[in-house]
Amino acid sequence: MKYVNQKDYPHWLYVTRLEMDEENRQRGKTTTVASSGCGLCSAVMVADRLLVDSKFELQDAIDLSYEVNANTNIGTNYRRFAPVFAERLGLEWEPTSDPERLVHCLQTGGVAVVNVGGKREGFPGLFSRGGHYIVAISQERDGRIAILDPAYRPGRYDVEGCEGLVTMKNEVIALCDLEILAKDASNRNPSFHLFWRK
Repeated sequence: MKYVNQKDYPHWLYVTRLEMDEENRQRGKTTTVASSGCGLCSAVMVADRLLVDSKFELQDAIDLSYEVNANTNIGTNYRRFAPVFAERLGLEWEPTSDPERLVHCLQTGGVAVVNVGGKREGFPGLFSRGGHYIVAISQERDGRIAILDPAYRPGRYDVEGCEGLVTMKNEVIALCDLEILAKDASNRNPSFHLFWRK
């Protein structure tokens, strides 16, 4: 199982924000995988999880994002990126905001990229204070969802209002209740990008 942390790539340029206002376009010329590449890292982990001997690497994800113009806003637009990513790798893709479809995906051999929406009124933002992509890789026997967070670092989930909501396993796997994960992604549409082997 491959784990890719975007914070390991502070010098990998990933140009973004191409269709935003002038100030954002200027800022987007210097964004990196570390600052804006959670979706790219998530794609590499999905490919590794579903394909035997996957050759899809971080540079491939960057190139694909540029090719399909998924880098025109902040980060990676998965509405543009995911369908072509799935087609190229021979995967089935389903966008949804239904948590039960997420569970079905995980129980039938798939994995999902989850688009969490971050901190907002009434919710502290568990996996991010702003928008972020993470990968749901399985469902544990106790029902919790196992997650690979490309921005994980020790103490990441120890913020006010989130204490005890995530348990770490094997140093990089975050375990979280489905209800909390779904709430974290509830202000995104779609919340989940589901992938299976064809």
